[in-house]
Amino acid sequence: MKVTYREDSKMNHYEMQLVVHPKNRRLAKLLAKQFKETLGEIEVLDEYRNKYPLSLLAVYYFEMVDHKMFVYTENEVFRLHCVTMAALKEAVESYGFYQVNVRTLVNVKHVVKYKKQKGCRRQMILDNGDRLISSRHYREEFDRMIEERHESRILEKDPDNLSHEK
Repeated sequence: MKVTYREDSKMNHYEMQLVVHPKNRRLAKLLAKQFKETLGEIEVLDEYRNKYPLSLLAVYYFEMVDHKMFVYTENEVFRLHCVTMAALKEAVESYGFYQVNVRTLVNVKHVVKYKKQKGCRRQMILDNGDRLISSRHYREEFDRMIEERHESRILEKDPDNLSHEK
């Protein structure tokens, strides 16, 4: 099967289109469903309170400020409406989000560098240049995030290398 990629600047930047032959309609529906389930999706609000579906893959981190939840992407900031940190953490944890301090959930897919600092604090640098600090209270969750990320990278390089699972 041939798969092609095409950009269209006239298209809404909050959507992707899958163009298929009518004989592949069923496969296309399955692919669309798989994308939504695998990547996850949330509904966010822009500054004019317009609602948009947003893939969790595009989310760099969530941050609670003055009891309001903000969603940070590469270049934009959105709001989440009426959600608590605990409920959000439970909803997005399976998509690779980890709580690094009392008000921040970070997407591990966008962490490019991390380092330990004095007093059990950790600093993360995201691929858009943002820097986040993990408090010592969340040290164990941060270390678990790094360990799982390291293990997944080993498996990506050599899927047959299962020597660490004895």
